Amino acid sequence: MNARRPSAAHVNGGKAAPSSGAPTADRLRENSSPLRSSPRPGPVPDKNLPPPPRKTRRPRAASGVADASAAVAPPPVDAPPPLPGGPTRRARRREPEAQIEHRILAAAVAEFAEHGFAGARIERISKQAGTVDRMLYYYYGNKERLYQAVLEKLYADMIGAQRDFVLPPDPVAGMRQLIEHAWDHYAANPDLVRVIMNENLLRGRHIRQSQQVGRTSFPLVETVAEILSAGQAQGVFRCDVKAEHVLMSIMSLGFFYISNQYTCSAWMGVDLMSRPRRAGWRAHICEVVLRSIAAEPRAA
Repeated sequence: MNARRPSAAHVNGGKAAPSSGAPTADRLRENSSPLRSSPRPGPVPDKNLPPPPRKTRRPRAASGVADASAAVAPPPVDAPPPLPGGPTRRARRREPEAQIEHRILAAAVAEFAEHGFAGARIERISKQAGTVDRMLYYYYGNKERLYQAVLEKLYADMIGAQRDFVLPPDPVAGMRQLIEHAWDHYAANPDLVRVIMNENLLRGRHIRQSQQVGRTSFPLVETVAEILSAGQAQGVFRCDVKAEHVLMSIMSLGFFYISNQYTCSAWMGVDLMSRPRRAGWRAHICEVVLRSIAAEPRAA
């Protein structure tokens, strides 16, 4: 009898051995892993050819910033220089501060004379002066200080005109020329009269705060006193006349005519600012003041 070969179950402890044809668990785990593809071999470089140039990577610009070198091409080396006399862009010169302040004050004088302190507007002044509002606040701080600067300018111009007056040796001729000088200044500067009228409506609030306008700053006060004293010494002027009364008479006769020209022209039916009427009033002021201070003739 042929001996029987032991089965696979007996050899493996009673378990059937897997056949060689069926895939085992180890083989299934091995086959389930991803396959690694081996790189394909590239072309074989030719040793006789030079190596290719290496590419340099340009650094990237920051986010939102354009590359200026790429946007603007550099000029060629052989570019010709600009021809003389060609169009060039000139640098804008800065305007002197004195000119800016002069324009601001001139525009402010017209604005305050036309609308008064309450009705004047900073934006109209800056527009007329050709500047901006902040420049007015830069120089003067506020509207009230600008108005006070206007007052000081108007009085400074009047004081400067008074200092230009040359005193003649004859007291009577000197007083006549002084009256004409005061009238001519009022007639040539109507804005002065209107601004002073507005300041009187404000009861002199701003002029009292000024350190530049005072009694000692007016040369006309001393000039009238000097002429009057010389005339009294020569016996041509009354000795009981005070200098301040003479000065107030000169100023009131001229100031009233300019300040009331519109109303008086309306109810009188004439143009008080016509040249013949202004010349006639100029002569009238001289006669009124000179006759009021003239000494009485001595009895024979």
